[in-house]
Amino acid sequence: MSEILDVYEIKEEEDRVHIRFSSAMGHIDTACAAVLLFLRSKGPKFFPHLFAVNLGMREAMANAVRHGNKYDSNKLVYMELDVSREPWLRLKISDQGPGFEWMKVQNEVAPDEADHGRGMSIMRTYFDRFKYNEKGNILYLEKYIV
Repeated sequence: MSEILDVYEIKEEEDRVHIRFSSAMGHIDTACAAVLLFLRSKGPKFFPHLFAVNLGMREAMANAVRHGNKYDSNKLVYMELDVSREPWLRLKISDQGPGFEWMKVQNEVAPDEADHGRGMSIMRTYFDRFKYNEKGNILYLEKYIV
């Protein structure tokens, strides 16, 4: 019988937060709360962007758990927030899954009645730049903070 991992680790630096957690949806709330607290501590210029950052992180981490790692608690999700290169806020979210062919679906629009398929639309709406690595298991998000 295989052992189930339950990992949640956070490392804060002056301008960065690194989080890694096992693939459980419950860790997403904890990670988002930590990142929002970190951004609030950096000052009011981030306040107008908290909703967008939270929404994008939540969507990306949920996709990493659900689609990337297929809820396998022995696989980890990694998230890094970097605010060191003003005026850009950068997020990097990765999973240990096989990836996907994101270029083929990047412009698809989910029907109104669909309960999934809006991730890229969210990223395009709330972030200035987004892309995946070639494999499709690392998402890079950038937001211009004025």
